[in-house]
Amino acid sequence: MTGKYSNSPMKEIFEYGEQFKVPDRRALEIYLYSLWREYKEVWPSKKEDESIEKSNNYQPFLIFDGELAKARNYIGFIHFEDFKVEIFPKVFKNITNISRELMHCHLFYWFSYCNRVKFPFNQAFLDRCEIYELPELIIYLFANQIHEVVSSQPYSAYEEVSEALQTPRGRINFTRYVNRISYCNYHQIDCDYEPFVFDNSLNRIIKYCIRLLLSKARIPETQRLLNEIIFVLDEVDDQVCSSQQLSTLQISPLYGDYEEIVHICSMILENQVYSHESYDMRNWSLLFPMELIFEEFITGFIRKHFSDRFKVEAQKSDLYLHDDPKTFNLQHDILLTNKETGEQIIIDTKYKPRWDLDNSDSKKGISQSDMYQMISYAYRRGTEKVVLIYPNTSEKLAKDCIFVVKQGSTDKSIRVKAVDVPFWSMEGNKCVEERLKVKLEQVLNVYF
Repeated sequence: MTGKYSNSPMKEIFEYGEQFKVPDRRALEIYLYSLWREYKEVWPSKKEDESIEKSNNYQPFLIFDGELAKARNYIGFIHFEDFKVEIFPKVFKNITNISRELMHCHLFYWFSYCNRVKFPFNQAFLDRCEIYELPELIIYLFANQIHEVVSSQPYSAYEEVSEALQTPRGRINFTRYVNRISYCNYHQIDCDYEPFVFDNSLNRIIKYCIRLLLSKARIPETQRLLNEIIFVLDEVDDQVCSSQQLSTLQISPLYGDYEEIVHICSMILENQVYSHESYDMRNWSLLFPMELIFEEFITGFIRKHFSDRFKVEAQKSDLYLHDDPKTFNLQHDILLTNKETGEQIIIDTKYKPRWDLDNSDSKKGISQSDMYQMISYAYRRGTEKVVLIYPNTSEKLAKDCIFVVKQGSTDKSIRVKAVDVPFWSMEGNKCVEERLKVKLEQVLNVYF
């Protein structure tokens, strides 16, 4: 499939990149404020921002300076009225001649290892399409996934119905029936029953989400897929639905493939702010915090490839600097425990590209606050093994560096190892997969 159609091209920007002009700052800010009120339940925030976030006038997506704006650490896209920008990770900022398609492929590859950012789609759909803009690509992937499931396994379910009948069916609702008798409608019996129907809550939600996507899709092939789904769901009522309805659904194990469809519908319904038109997604945005993406990618990769040797615990937070009362909680990005020896290693991911390390000072791009943090982690955990993981800034990885911190006048010391790992490559995701596994093998073999 090909389809680089764009009704109005999106501006390409990078995290913390150059400033760009916005047409209506005040309206855009109000939109971003409302968007964050939806997002803050999904994404964790920095502790230092908590006091600011209590205000309704907060959003972590763009930094404004008059009529100019600059992206922060969220990547994805913002579509507000006629304002369209696509925000790419800063690791690609200094790379020349990198295509959007390659950046998109990396993005979905990272998602495949993330636990909190699940993007359900078939890799084959991504491999055979050439779509220039991220919103269109996402709609195409969603459409393919839903079309494949809905067409091959139509979903029916028991749905509770309350109805006044002349012949009893299911359970008689005596409360409503007594009330009806008071109006002399004794010949109608209020009943509650559960028929096995195709026109059910899940299918109504799917159909509503498909119509939302159809209002934004511009590529003919995607439009065709979406219309085919609507045709399959022709017997299903058209209703405006909300994300709250998804939480009440219980999917039978017989329809396991629909779990991913529910997740897709959740992403569609939770990550946008609607206009007043039922099927008009004039304002549609999808944004992801890159610090979390990097952390979850590394965690998922280690869990997949190294869990045979290590117990892998993400966001381990069972320790405090002060125990009575428990204050100053310590939270490790990743805690590895050797299954044979019981030895532990603390891994902390730092989404901070260390540019031009050859000309950097002796700190090798590591901030003093990060070093203090790691020392407190290791000291309290009772381990001398700490690894700081950074994303690569070029195809050639920077050399590892080790900082040895002695504990007072004793012979004991804490070893903090800073390493760059393959996070992207101009040669594609398969290259990243192979190189990252080799790199982590080297790092972990040194400690264990």
